[in-house]
Amino acid sequence: MKFYIASRFGLKEEVRVLYKTLEDKGHEIIADWTQHKTVKPYADNKEISREYAMEDINGAMNCDVFILISDEAGTGMYTELGAAIAHNIKFGTPKIYVVGEHIDRSMFYYHPSVKQMHAPEEVFEDLKI
Repeated sequence: MKFYIASRFGLKEEVRVLYKTLEDKGHEIIADWTQHKTVKPYADNKEISREYAMEDINGAMNCDVFILISDEAGTGMYTELGAAIAHNIKFGTPKIYVVGEHIDRSMFYYHPSVKQMHAPEEVFEDLKI
């Protein structure tokens, strides 16, 4: 399966561990934003910001499984979640999970296409991987 994991930039090390776990199980990471360099302020880095934005939205829409690691902070991850939900509404994919301690932070976590889980292991169990 192809995976995309969204999270705030500050949790990229946690996401890298999940990517490694998934790759070890034989799955593909469709877009790895954890390799992106910091581009803030965006106005000073327009071209690379545009490139990253396109790559990440494409990853969120074209994966089989979209996982958002919930947090009290973050901005871009909600745009990615919206893209995943919109793609799911139109095409039936990806499967969407919100994971972590803050699974009640956004009303969009309650969209019918989204499953809430407390830990990544619950997602893996749900997917039977």
